[in-house]
Amino acid sequence: MRKYLNPMRILSVILLLAPVVYGEILDRIVAVIDDRFIITLSDVRKERSIESALGGNPGSDESIIDALIERHLVEEQIAQFRNIEVPEDAIAQRLRSIQVPPGISTEDLRDVLVGEFRRRQFMMERFEQFVRVSDDELRRYYDEVYTPEARARGERVAPLEEVSEAIRQNRALEKTNEEVGSWLIELRRRSVIEKIPN
Repeated sequence: MRKYLNPMRILSVILLLAPVVYGEILDRIVAVIDDRFIITLSDVRKERSIESALGGNPGSDESIIDALIERHLVEEQIAQFRNIEVPEDAIAQRLRSIQVPPGISTEDLRDVLVGEFRRRQFMMERFEQFVRVSDDELRRYYDEVYTPEARARGERVAPLEEVSEAIRQNRALEKTNEEVGSWLIELRRRSVIEKIPN
């Protein structure tokens, strides 16, 4: 999906990517990032097929476009960060468990799995290792979130000692997601992103 484009040639690329057969446009550009990276409608369709094959819910075209934009921005950051080693055995094992959908190659699926691993590893090294959950946060989460939710479900409220590790992990994940969300917003703010309407 990695396509780079000279800004002066955007119009010609649009024309090349939009042949008309019986009045139907076969492909078109749906987003341009920093005047040099394009996302096409066929990229969106391909991503939908791959996500479905991986057992995910791809959502609307708009959500897929947003995901592809963020993926590109993160991949650019990874390229500046360092080379991340990918466990080929784990990737191969995961590939064997996936039924390849029509129109998608095994190499396409492999690229997606490798990309997912690289981004997950990058996020862990970039954010997770620095996230800490204090004892005060743990107690507050137990009192204000865990206990009311357990009671609302009619479940036994376990003592803090029994659930402290699960709560700590859950809160750490929430804090990591908050940090990642803020970071992605900043990445998007620093980029020139143009979505091209239908």
